[in-house]
Amino acid sequence: MVKYIFCAVIISAAVTPAAAQTDSAVNLPNFLMPSFTRSLVKFKSGEVKTAVLNYNVVDQEMVFKQADGYMVLDNPQLVDTILMNDRKFVPYKEAFYEVAVTGPVVLYIQHKINAEDEGTPTGYGATSKSATPVYVKQLYGPTGSVNLRIPDNFKLTDVTDYWISKDNAMEKFNNKRQFLKIFKDKEKEINQYIDKNNISFKRSEDIVKLVTYCRDLK
Repeated sequence: MVKYIFCAVIISAAVTPAAAQTDSAVNLPNFLMPSFTRSLVKFKSGEVKTAVLNYNVVDQEMVFKQADGYMVLDNPQLVDTILMNDRKFVPYKEAFYEVAVTGPVVLYIQHKINAEDEGTPTGYGATSKSATPVYVKQLYGPTGSVNLRIPDNFKLTDVTDYWISKDNAMEKFNNKRQFLKIFKDKEKEINQYIDKNNISFKRSEDIVKLVTYCRDLK
């Protein structure tokens, strides 16, 4: 039975500033940024606080650092915007999406990674695996050790989703066919742009470039 260990707090009115100290949690594959960084949290109430944050792309949770440990930012619906490393994030359902392009056409990036236990050898070259991908979250509070790392035997797969907001609708895409369906009124021009610029739907920077082009199409 998989056991999930949470250290969650509700910060609806305030975010306690994390102590200024050297962060040893760097370059972790389950986090979006190379390290935890001081960020601005703007609440829907209008209040603005600072916190040392990073985004867990496996658990789809914003994690903040305190002097005595790491905490999950609970109640994301109370947050309006988070500015982290000059990048903008907004809550959507239980996750946070990055706002990559703004204007009449908005691009949201749902950074997401699946962590799957690759299993342990059982003899004769066979491997024992869980029936479904599982990930044991290890976020401990003041009385326990801090371990934000995913075990070495876990396979990480990037399953990032992209979302377009236009005409008061949110639509998801991951490939050229899905993208052109969203912009079917400009399909010819966009298709030509994709081919001419060798746009890859596996590179976020290419998708940002493409959506910016589509946003500015007359």
